[in-house]
Amino acid sequence: IPVSRRRPRTAQPQGNRLSGYLIRLPVADPDPLARLETVRAAMVRNKDAGADRGAGAVALLADHVPALGHRLGGPLVGQAARLWFDILVTSVPLPGIGLKLGGHELAEVFPLAPLAPGQSLAVAVSTYRGRVHYGLVADARAVPDLDVLARALTAEMETLLTACEV
Repeated sequence: IPVSRRRPRTAQPQGNRLSGYLIRLPVADPDPLARLETVRAAMVRNKDAGADRGAGAVALLADHVPALGHRLGGPLVGQAARLWFDILVTSVPLPGIGLKLGGHELAEVFPLAPLAPGQSLAVAVSTYRGRVHYGLVADARAVPDLDVLARALTAEMETLLTACEV
């Protein structure tokens, strides 16, 4: 799960300051609110432990590696990525104001995340103007039924929203 490590607003821009936590998703639990609570509780435990624990430590260590180390080690780390995680999930919040492209206001924004070599699936999520948008990118050989996943994701979001309204 991606986690921002940016400090509250400061005078100088900080760029992307990311870390991440590994959690098991409770996909077998039939109750959508119980699934959400399981993920929330796991995130609280990870955040309480700090960004320098578990998978988050990789991003923190990368901050201290010189440029030559990134250039030489990057390909090796990229190849090892598939050993660390099964799916990439990233979240990019967008400003609440309307964005324009070519003078026309954007109605929706669908984010895309790149696949690392050997990875099968990347899920990108963005919020824009009060709505959640997601983009799926997959290796067609590894995930030949991406359309099924997309429909299931939409159905799951509808189920969760309905459960929250009750």
